[in-house]
Amino acid sequence: MGTTPTPPPPNLTKHAKKIEDHLAASINNDNALGAACRYVMGWEDANGKTTDQGGKRIRPALCLYVSELFGGSTANALPGAISLELIHNFSLVHDEIQDRDPERHHRKTIWRLVGEAQAINVGDYLYVLAQKVLIESTIPAEQRILALASLANATGDMIKGQWADLSFENREDITVDEYLEMIEFKTGALIGAAVECGALLAGIPKSEADLGRAWGRRIGLAFQAHDDILGIWGDPNTTGKSNVNDLVRKKKSLPVLEAMKQSDTSAKIKSLYASDKEPSGEEILETVNLMEKRNIREICEEHAERFIKEAEEILEVLPLGVEERARLRQIANYLIKRNA
Repeated sequence: MGTTPTPPPPNLTKHAKKIEDHLAASINNDNALGAACRYVMGWEDANGKTTDQGGKRIRPALCLYVSELFGGSTANALPGAISLELIHNFSLVHDEIQDRDPERHHRKTIWRLVGEAQAINVGDYLYVLAQKVLIESTIPAEQRILALASLANATGDMIKGQWADLSFENREDITVDEYLEMIEFKTGALIGAAVECGALLAGIPKSEADLGRAWGRRIGLAFQAHDDILGIWGDPNTTGKSNVNDLVRKKKSLPVLEAMKQSDTSAKIKSLYASDKEPSGEEILETVNLMEKRNIREICEEHAERFIKEAEEILEVLPLGVEERARLRQIANYLIKRNA
């Protein structure tokens, strides 16, 4: 039996219904493609029946909250927030195909239902809808262009990160620094864009929005470091994801790369990864137990804490009051300390 997932702070949930309603409005076609998109978003099951399986919508919520912190309106920031979430789900659909993930949140991934080729179309369509939401919005033209540029840059970085992540599977010489650069692109880019877009759509100067993006990227690094920890030590009943898949797929996650720096854990992982066979449950358990004895989890947590500290240094430069900074810290702490 799993533990209860860590609830997000109220600052990330106060516009939840508004986000969900506008996301639904952006996917309003009733054909099979629309149904597949609604399945991905968590609103329908495989039979088209209504469900409530949507994600936490962290990125759009962060975009709206940052916009409000800088004195902007929710209405003006909403198209950017919706576009962010659609881009995030486009990336998930493609990543699930590339990573061969069979489930997400206790449900079959979309490629398992409609096949790889059609799932690629679903992801592509979500990306197109993300562009339409911003292009067809009534946001002032200058802000709209800045937001589109922010999202385009972040999407490009995210794809670069995924390219690097997949290329690491065939390399034996990956360093921790290379890996951290990859996750700053793959995960940090879109979280950074959520902060940047929120600031830009509030009318904040580009130089200050750039600082917001840098803060978000550091939080994204901490987010992914913690996600890697959950990928080995998380409770599947809580996270909705396997805690053996990273090792089964012989993925070079942060815990694995840190373990490779120690002789005994390195030998164990090299043996596990060298075999053409899928590792057994017993082999994975032995590997994880050895990693725990060598404090690999604690080392990875130290990385996450370092990113939070770096984010704090950036936060101190942002033109925000004491209370506003405290609220952003609360969000950062949620992302790094969550258990799902």
